[in-house]
Amino acid sequence: MSAPEPTTLDLAPRGRVPSEPRTIALIPPRPRPPGPGGPVPARPAPDQPPLPTPDLATLPEAGWRDDTGTPFALTPARFGIHLGTARDGRPVALPCPRPEAICIAVLGEPLFGRLVALRLLATGAMVTAATREPGPWRGIRHAAGEQLAFTDDPAAWPRHTPAPPGVDAGPQALVSDQRRPPPAAVTAGPWRTVLHVAPSLPRGSAFWRRPHVLLALGAEHAEAIGRLLGPEAARLTSGLAPGEIVLFRPTATEILRPDIAPGENALLTPGAPPLR
Repeated sequence: MSAPEPTTLDLAPRGRVPSEPRTIALIPPRPRPPGPGGPVPARPAPDQPPLPTPDLATLPEAGWRDDTGTPFALTPARFGIHLGTARDGRPVALPCPRPEAICIAVLGEPLFGRLVALRLLATGAMVTAATREPGPWRGIRHAAGEQLAFTDDPAAWPRHTPAPPGVDAGPQALVSDQRRPPPAAVTAGPWRTVLHVAPSLPRGSAFWRRPHVLLALGAEHAEAIGRLLGPEAARLTSGLAPGEIVLFRPTATEILRPDIAPGENALLTPGAPPLR
């Protein structure tokens, strides 16, 4: 490109006559530098036709298999309410509430039933207590409100249709310390937890014949455990240290110490000194 010819402009100051005209060269703008792949292509004209659509028949074929050979299934994760700490420091949970019904038989004091009820309430379950002594429940009743009810007739339970968490009334739980165990009919159905706590082994009870979980809250229950589960379970129970309990279920046996927070202790035993 040849250099542009200078253009002559008269830039004489006002009131003075210039001795000679001044010149300024007007240079056109520089061209844009090329991009990484070369010069920037010019935009197509507005009337330029669109690019043609490729023929799909010329594209490479690919096979697709819907059946991968491996079945896909959802399985429940480990769940449950925290119960205590095992001898090796592992947390131990009570597997409830869950989609299937679960029956829990406990040899010990009614306080344990109130502890499980309190923790079931914390999961959102509705709890019904069938108790001979409603007085010790007053702290839990004050905290739970309508989530906790009482009944003298466990056979009339549940008061609401058990359902998954967040659906209608949600999971239902029956906690009983009555002398007579809950009838077998109330243990059939989904999303229900039935717990019976007794100081000694009830006789002729279908509920105690095959519970999903069996707990002994001290070594003094070794003989009763032996009648239910055999001599090895009795030996294990007799070796419990003070403050330890044992949990039996088909897949595992756990020896643990229950964990009770100070706030729980205040609700479970109104008027008792706080835990230290």
